[in-house]
Amino acid sequence: PKTFVFKRGKHGVSSSDLEQDVRRMMLPNTAANLRDSRRNSLRDFVSVAGPLGVSHFIMMSATENSSYVKLAKTPRGPTVTMRIRSYSLIRDVQAAAIRPRVPVNAFKTTPLVVMNGFSGNDTLRLLTSMFQGMFPALNVQRTKLKSCQRVVLLTRDKDSGIIRLRHYGISVAPSGLKKSVKALLSRREVPDLGSFRDVSDFVTKSGYGSESEGEDAEASRVTLAQDMGRGNVASRQSRVRLHELGPRMDLELVKIEEGLCDGAVLFHAHVNKTREEVAELADRQEQRRAIKEQRRKQQVRAWGRGGGGGRGRGRGKRFLF
Repeated sequence: PKTFVFKRGKHGVSSSDLEQDVRRMMLPNTAANLRDSRRNSLRDFVSVAGPLGVSHFIMMSATENSSYVKLAKTPRGPTVTMRIRSYSLIRDVQAAAIRPRVPVNAFKTTPLVVMNGFSGNDTLRLLTSMFQGMFPALNVQRTKLKSCQRVVLLTRDKDSGIIRLRHYGISVAPSGLKKSVKALLSRREVPDLGSFRDVSDFVTKSGYGSESEGEDAEASRVTLAQDMGRGNVASRQSRVRLHELGPRMDLELVKIEEGLCDGAVLFHAHVNKTREEVAELADRQEQRRAIKEQRRKQQVRAWGRGGGGGRGRGRGKRFLF
């Protein structure tokens, strides 16, 4: 799966920053340098999504009261609309961290997706399918552990219905080794040993002889199935830690539409319609489709008679990658 992340409507500076952070989270299967013009319509994005193999749209929008994010499956939907209750940018998350850690190489591989609390009715199953479809499927037999460097965690609160999105980096360190040995394995360059008579002096020197894993839970130690380098050897225990990268968002499901930002409403959090009202809306949509199809046929006949000659004045499509 590949994604387009872009904004629609009026936005503030902070919303534009959130758009860039979401693009970074979706790397490498997204257009990181996508630049859209104000003249581009949603139809323009759909027209280029097919040739480029784009499967999902992530659209950021805002009103005077709140901000929203829409997840859409191209080219025919469905579309999930969620309200952004609160969010924090990558720079905010890193500023709050005691030891900020944003490895550059981690964004060269796709993140894992972990979901919790989404079991239930058809609405939650559709939402689960939408989130999982935006990330590549994990093949347990063929996946290399070195490529698992990030994880996107989605947790749904059953009481409030709030969906919490968190983005973490994964770090692995060998377990059962002294701090000095770990520091030696983690360095890319050989340390200066000129002040020591023997290598054992460096290993047993003051401040490096204690185990620093007492604060870690036993559940964080796992037995690796593959070699990961820097002392992380297969069939030996290593310590797995998560470092929050950002962004973080708290989302509230508002609406699910059948089509791509158009079509029958399958779910609405604030509006409940009767069967008669649903049938009336379906009739209206069917009439709109019939009118559009009739206009399309008339345009095709007009072009066939030569009425479409000359240079058009249509709006230009401008996409930069």
